[in-house]
Amino acid sequence: MEGSIVSIDWTLVVQAVNFLIFMVLINKFLFQPLLKLMEERESELGAIYSEAEALKQKAESLLKEVEELLEKAKAEAKTIIDTAVKEARAEREEIIRRAQEEATARVESAKKEIWSSFEKEKAKLEAEAEKLAEEIVKKILRKVA
Repeated sequence: MEGSIVSIDWTLVVQAVNFLIFMVLINKFLFQPLLKLMEERESELGAIYSEAEALKQKAESLLKEVEELLEKAKAEAKTIIDTAVKEARAEREEIIRRAQEEATARVESAKKEIWSSFEKEKAKLEAEAEKLAEEIVKKILRKVA
């Protein structure tokens, strides 16, 4: 087969053996370390992803807890405010009631004082009117007698 373009001889076998040796060496020194590195990175990424998921769930849990605490605090603040308002209204009503009682007592006291003064002045006037009446009677009796 000397005249053909492609000749098959012993160099083909040597090239095939060289190719196999090359493939074994490339596999051992390039592909295996590269695959090992890729597997390590993939497992690291998986661990990081798992950790990220766990942190995300923890963050969501904490957020939910914070929201619950906030709602609880709002409810407690509302209760405290409502109680304070109720107490303030009750105190206001008590102050108004006491002021009205005090004003009523003062009015009654003033009425009694005025009435007492009136009675005293009335008694004085009656006594004076009696004296005047006696004097008038005496003068009339003197003139008549």
